[in-house]
This record gives sequence, structure tokens and C-alpha cells, in this order.
Amino acid sequence: MIASIFDLILTSPILQRALVASLFVAFIAATSGSFMVFRGLSFLTAGVAHAALAGAALGLLLQASGFAPWFSPVLGAVIFAVLMAVLTAYAGERGIAQKMEVAVGVAFALSMSIAVFLMYYLPPAMIPQIWGYLFGDLLLLDNLDIVLLAGTALSLILIVILFKKEFVYVSIDMEGSTAHGMSARGYHYLMIIVAAIAIALTAKAVGAVLVYAILVAPAAASNEVLKTVNGVIIGCFVLALLAMLIGLASSFAILASPSAIAGIVAALMYVAAIQVKRLRR
Repeated sequence: MIASIFDLILTSPILQRALVASLFVAFIAATSGSFMVFRGLSFLTAGVAHAALAGAALGLLLQASGFAPWFSPVLGAVIFAVLMAVLTAYAGERGIAQKMEVAVGVAFALSMSIAVFLMYYLPPAMIPQIWGYLFGDLLLLDNLDIVLLAGTALSLILIVILFKKEFVYVSIDMEGSTAHGMSARGYHYLMIIVAAIAIALTAKAVGAVLVYAILVAPAAASNEVLKTVNGVIIGCFVLALLAMLIGLASSFAILASPSAIAGIVAALMYVAAIQVKRLRR
């Protein structure tokens, strides 16, 4: 049985790309999702991932109309992600998470409305490309998707290594960080904008639904049971990768979407973490 699995991995480029993508998505979850949970901005992941729909729709419309054939849907997705991130960061300059959540909600509604508006004018043949940003599929990735995920993961790892301490301070006490002379506002914007770009690029590869599940649930689960920042980051990586691998393995057994199963597993991990925390009390 194990030998046949290894043979399948070695002979299937589709499965190889899915496994490599799972590893990179787990790194992205650990380095981006963890800090979104620390900052109280888990909803930003969903908002940015869906804002990418509007950006992708704009890119496809510009291409279809011939007005700007060079304008890539990926570029549109990143632009909308950055706009949402800037709006969210501006609303939370004083460190008030509730105001950022409201800003995300408003931007979420606006971007989805724009997406639906633009889709009305798209050729019907292009509509499935928009929905690809929403659902995605680990088994339909191409080499460009893997390159995007690899670049995103490696960039996030480098940024977190350089600014982890500052991101933690800003997430926990932004006003206190400012009082101690830290450029908290700059790190605040950097953290949110970088996370938004990472979310948009990851959504391009695996879909907004899986991005939200994998970037938020494992980080939230780790944050419930682990006490240190490094512990939460490592725990998030392990849980995210495990959820992705379970999704892939199960999809072959029951012929279901690996992204859907991975999302369900990630959510159940969070539920289990809450129960573990209650038992400890």
C-alpha cells in the first residue's frame, strides 16, 4: 500500500504539485495567519480573498475589452487586496481592532458588489475564471501557481524573521509600542499589507475558501492551546499541513474536493483545540 502511494507520487505531476503547494500554503498560514489571529483580524483573510474576485474581474474585463490586454487578473487581485489592506490599516491606526473589523466588512461588501457588477459585462466563457478565485483546486495547479506560492511563502518567511518582534508588539499593544519609541504605525501597515498580498496570491492558486480556512483555523487552534509566539507559529504550520495532506488523501478515497475536506478538517481542529483548552481548566 505504502509502495503504491510512493509510486503514484513519483509518477503524477499533478499530485507532486499539490503536495508542494500544500507545504507552501502551510508556511504562508504559519507566517501570515498567526499574526492575523494575534492582531484580531481573522476576518481580513476572508475580506481580502474575496476582494481578489473584484480585482480578477476587472483584469479580465480590461483584457476582454481590449482596453488594457496587458492587465493581468492577478495584478488586479493584488491591487484590490492592497486597497483593502490600506483601508483596514488606516481604520486601525490607533490599535482598535473593532474599527478594523468594521472597515473589513465595508470593504468586503464593496468589493463583492464590484465583482458582481463587473461579471455582468464579462463574456460568459470568462466567468469560470472568476469562480476559480473563490473555490480553487489543489489538483488543478500549474507551474505558475507553484512559483507564486513559493515566492509568497519565502518572502513571508524572510519578513517574519526580520520583523517578528515588531509585529508581535504591534499586535499586542500598538499604543504601548508607540509610547516606547517604536514606529508602530509603519509596522502596522507593513504587517497588514504584506498579509493582504500573500492572501491574494494564495487565493489565486487554491481559492478563497481554502485560504480562509487554512490561514485562520489552524492559527486559531494553536493560539488556544499553545502559550508562546513561536509555539503558535510552529503549531499552525503543522496543523495547516496536516489538514492539507488529509484533504489530498481523502479526496482519492471518497472522490471529493481536497480543498473542501482540508477546510472541514481545519475547522474541526479548532473545535478540538477549544475542547482541549476547556479540559485543562
